Amino acid sequence: QLAVIAAKLHCAPDVHAIKEALALALPSVQSQMENLAVDMGYTPGVLALFYKVAIGSGVAPLVIFMGVGAMTDFGPLLANPRTLLLGAAAQFGIFATVLGALTLNYFG
Repeated sequence: QLAVIAAKLHCAPDVHAIKEALALALPSVQSQMENLAVDMGYTPGVLALFYKVAIGSGVAPLVIFMGVGAMTDFGPLLANPRTLLLGAAAQFGIFATVLGALTLNYFG
C-alpha cells in the first residue's frame, strides 16, 4: 500500500518521504490521496470528522461565540432584573457582530 501511495506522489516508499511529499503536494493531489486511502479501506477518524463538521464548515466558532456571549450577558440579568436593558443591548451587540463578520466574509 505504501508503494502505491509513493508511486502516486513520485517519492520513495518510505513513511517519512511520503509525509514530506504530502505536506508539499497540491490540494488536488491531497484530495486524490484521501480518495485512494478511502478506496483502500481506511476511514477518517473522530478528530477528522469533528474538524470537517464543526470547524471546517464554520459552525463551531459561531456556536462558541454566541454561547459565551449568552453566558456572560445573562448572568447579571438574572442576578439583577433591572439590568434588562444592559443585557438586551449586549445581546444585540453580539448578534450584530456575528452578522457583520458574516457580511465581511461574504464580501471579502
